[in-house]
Amino acid sequence: MLPLTGIRVLDLTRHLPGPYSTDLLRRLGAEVIKIEPPAGDPTRWLPPMVDGTGALYALVNAGKKSVVIDLKEPSGRDLLQRIAATCDVVVESYRPGVSRSMGFDYETLRGVREDIVYCSISGYGSEMPRSAHDLNFVALAGLLDLQRDEEGRPVLPSTQIGDMGGALFGALSILAALFERQRSGAGRRIDISMADATRAMMPTAESLYRGTHQSPQMFLLTGASPRYNIYRTRDGKYIAAAPLEPQFWREFCRVIGRPDLGEWSFATGSGKELEAAVAAAIVRRTRAEWEALFADVDACVEPVLTIEEAHSRFGDPMLGHPLQKNFGAAIGGVVALGGSLQEVVESLGLSPDELTSDAEPGARERKPYTRS
Repeated sequence: MLPLTGIRVLDLTRHLPGPYSTDLLRRLGAEVIKIEPPAGDPTRWLPPMVDGTGALYALVNAGKKSVVIDLKEPSGRDLLQRIAATCDVVVESYRPGVSRSMGFDYETLRGVREDIVYCSISGYGSEMPRSAHDLNFVALAGLLDLQRDEEGRPVLPSTQIGDMGGALFGALSILAALFERQRSGAGRRIDISMADATRAMMPTAESLYRGTHQSPQMFLLTGASPRYNIYRTRDGKYIAAAPLEPQFWREFCRVIGRPDLGEWSFATGSGKELEAAVAAAIVRRTRAEWEALFADVDACVEPVLTIEEAHSRFGDPMLGHPLQKNFGAAIGGVVALGGSLQEVVESLGLSPDELTSDAEPGARERKPYTRS
């Protein structure tokens, strides 16, 4: 039995952060009921499409139940409250204030389930109804300032750090609240700000700031050290070398043919001069050649792979998901839009005749992807 078996989650989220957060709960055994608008979660139609469904939607929503409810209609809001009364957790990611205006805020749903755990995930928290995306969060956190190209311009991150931070802190907070509820019997409202989550995921940079009271433009782990850097190989590919500790560094220098560099330290030489010496050695061989040379050497050196290469070597990352490996949760398939309505309403003791048209699977239409 999985850790969250018997826990029911009402998922009122869309796009990426909220659905990823509830996906983590589902992987731990929770039953997740995803409420979708008549047109569906926009990522259902976001290319690339795989078997008729957006690939991103499938990655973070597989295994969830899908119920279509038009929350703009009174009957839809009534059905939502009936479902909420059977749920342990509610997760929503609307702009602050929307849940209250539509009748599914914490105060309202606590009235139908007193011990409910209610988690809101938004850009800046419940007190600031301001629009934003991941790029805005990493900009405000100072993270973009630490990632610059050779001309000194901030570089766009290749993954959504703030979004993922919000999702992880959301899931972690929900787990803590459920554990707390076991002891106290009380529910809790959780307010997750993705902007705050981004800053909380930068302890290294924060520690440097606290020690110097200056913004670290470059430090040990962002390019200041030749012992933690990326080097180009003869075939135009790259290796990632992180031999920070002395024993790793000496092994690294031996393998690249420069054992004379093994005793270098920041106190005795220029980092740029050392970086140039290492780069000159690395560029003499191909990535494959370096990978073979370092295969049995403990020196913290790996090839820089494309996602395609990573898939080829290690398989589907969702199958190798940490929760999958440790708890063995089934991934599950993608449910058609509104495909779980019958099952969910029957669990409430309702009959199909009691449903109004705005909650029926047929009362919807597919729309092109738009980010609202």
